[in-house]
Amino acid sequence: MVSNRRRFLALGTSALGAPFASRYAFAQAAKPQASETNVDGITAEISEAVRKEGVLTVKMRLRNTGAAVAKVTMLANGNDIDKYYAVAGSTKFLPLRDSKSVPLMVPLDNSTLSAEIKPGGNFLFWAKYPAPPPDARKFTFYTPLTPPIEDVPISDVK
Repeated sequence: MVSNRRRFLALGTSALGAPFASRYAFAQAAKPQASETNVDGITAEISEAVRKEGVLTVKMRLRNTGAAVAKVTMLANGNDIDKYYAVAGSTKFLPLRDSKSVPLMVPLDNSTLSAEIKPGGNFLFWAKYPAPPPDARKFTFYTPLTPPIEDVPISDVK
């Protein structure tokens, strides 16, 4: 079933021309950027990159597209935390830490992080970083699990 908004947008495009439709186009979520990983059957996608109040929140969903349970080790020790970083322009952004030096990322268990993901299942990894400057519209996300995930768009929330 087509929503009334889509009908309106289609009407604006066909009857009144593209300039009218683009002026009133509704914001749509960007398609998540997917990447292969070093773990059989697992794909990674950046599902969200939001800049708000000086903080960039990045969410990466790991999906098991294989037929078997997959064990994914994201962090083997506390030193691996800095292997998850963002680069905008020529600046590298490491995960933020709280006042007790605990990284602001998916909760860790004794500085390790691993998950067993069932076939068809997923695991949500998230981390918070210092926000790149407002003129930075995209960044590259680095993890030990994936090749660099490039041109990730940044959404701004006021």
